Amino acid sequence: MLNTSYFDTYDSGSFRQFCGPAQIHKDLNTLYGLIVGIQADGHINDSEIELLRAWIESVSSLQTKAPYNKFVAKINAIISDGVVTEEEAEDLIWLCKNYLDYNRNPYYDVITSSTQQLGGFLAGIAADQTINIEELTALGNWTSNNAPMFKTWPFDTLLPAIERIQAERQLSADDHSELLTFCQSITSIKPAEQEKVIISVKLPEQQVSILIQECTFCFTGESSRYTRKELAQIVEMYGGIAADSVTAKLHYLVICDVRNPAWAFEMYGRKVEKAMNMKKKGAGPEVVFEEDLFAALNVFGFSHS
Repeated sequence: MLNTSYFDTYDSGSFRQFCGPAQIHKDLNTLYGLIVGIQADGHINDSEIELLRAWIESVSSLQTKAPYNKFVAKINAIISDGVVTEEEAEDLIWLCKNYLDYNRNPYYDVITSSTQQLGGFLAGIAADQTINIEELTALGNWTSNNAPMFKTWPFDTLLPAIERIQAERQLSADDHSELLTFCQSITSIKPAEQEKVIISVKLPEQQVSILIQECTFCFTGESSRYTRKELAQIVEMYGGIAADSVTAKLHYLVICDVRNPAWAFEMYGRKVEKAMNMKKKGAGPEVVFEEDLFAALNVFGFSHS
């Protein structure tokens, strides 16, 4: 049985002093994807400008440190007139690329960076609660240019949906709702009024089938309902096995709802990154969500508030 005692003193708030370069890599990749996303349809509206303010708020504790001070000053200057031009957006993208400098950055990894940028991109196109064909085309083009990621989550969920919608040459109301929900679920950069919204995260193509008994489960993130210790106890109560690390023998990596700022290496963190790397090589656990696990447990009579 998993020793869950250390979960009682789990602390996610003191991370920043330990992960400077990796945190910068994450934040700037997210900003890069965000800018590309909000300009995907050729114009930037008030909702998308609010998302840039949300990014500034997300790095508030680091705003006085380099390079954050340069980016915060640049963004504040750009949005001061309430308008972000295409040229100003391109200036920010150029600045991000120069600081990320993948050829010399020892923290660079194609999976990490692509996933971080995708999170920003999805936040950008979903900022105004509407996804149009231009944005969908830009997202499809960007995703297609990241071929090494096709077999990793969340690319393997997103790409089939985009290809199907493009083949049908229409974005139905149901497709739009599902895609918008997915975009909002993936990223941690949101306007303040959206922070408390609990969002379902499955697209129609994502078929989730979870077996419980004799299967191993590892948890990442923070649940809005339970501690990690309680989640481990719930799984074991119904015949599952709780694990504290991602290995080749792990069956499911469960992403919990509340995003933890200590995830320095990509938007969900080290465990998901490791699972995606393993998947890329043809093995590894299924990445599922807390709600998927609860749905599977409902068969055994489990209910949660």
